[in-house]
Amino acid sequence: MLVNIVAVQTTIGQPLSLEEKIYILKQRPDFVCLPEYFLINSDIPTYHRAALHIHDHLNYLTRLSADVSTCLIGGSVVEPAETSLYNTSYLINRGNILAGYRKRFPVEGELKGGIVPGSDIVVYDIEGVRVGLMICGDVFYPEMYLEMAERDVDVIFIPTTSKYRPDDTDADRQARDRRYFISGAETAGAYVVKVNGVGEIFGFRLQGRSLVAAPWGIVEAVEPANEQKERIFGTTLDIEEIRDFRLKRQRRQLSKSARKTGS
Repeated sequence: MLVNIVAVQTTIGQPLSLEEKIYILKQRPDFVCLPEYFLINSDIPTYHRAALHIHDHLNYLTRLSADVSTCLIGGSVVEPAETSLYNTSYLINRGNILAGYRKRFPVEGELKGGIVPGSDIVVYDIEGVRVGLMICGDVFYPEMYLEMAERDVDVIFIPTTSKYRPDDTDADRQARDRRYFISGAETAGAYVVKVNGVGEIFGFRLQGRSLVAAPWGIVEAVEPANEQKERIFGTTLDIEEIRDFRLKRQRRQLSKSARKTGS
């Protein structure tokens, strides 16, 4: 089974243009992923103010999913719930909201701004593909990838914002890719699709480090020269290949266990 993935590395706070939506539609995507906090522009100074826009943001995302006729990972929004605020990524299939994942591990700035941790993992079957959701800093916690492995997830989508690193080197980038995404894909036995935003959010400049990783390496990535630029890119993922990877790993583990028992 082949699935088409489109990663939308775009400027935070700017809705997609008609030309961008047409371009995405022409890719005939099965899944489209947006960046973390996709709709928060410079006029929204705090997480509490962002939460006031929840209905407008969800209406936009559901319309976008229908317009491009796809399953949309809608970046993330600030979701108010009673007295709490969550950083929530919604899974929306052709205009229908299927699930919302609340970021399990908000970063320090989010916690200070009022975002509280979620508690549940979200895994959903979409037309035969098992999809899992994480958000940005969740990748620093290996248990997230382990939980995905336990649920036989095929593709993990990770909307992200990354602060600009003026002194970033190629070696730095490659080390992070290996540590958080290739290693995570290997642990989970899944493809990992990380989509960054560019521009600014809450006064911080961002850099785009969007990529698609597999347990055996990087499948697609934004080049360092384009980290400050908008870029929409697609790739085709072979779901049977990732399932075969998990099956072979399981067989190796069983064989290893049998040898230990026999000895």
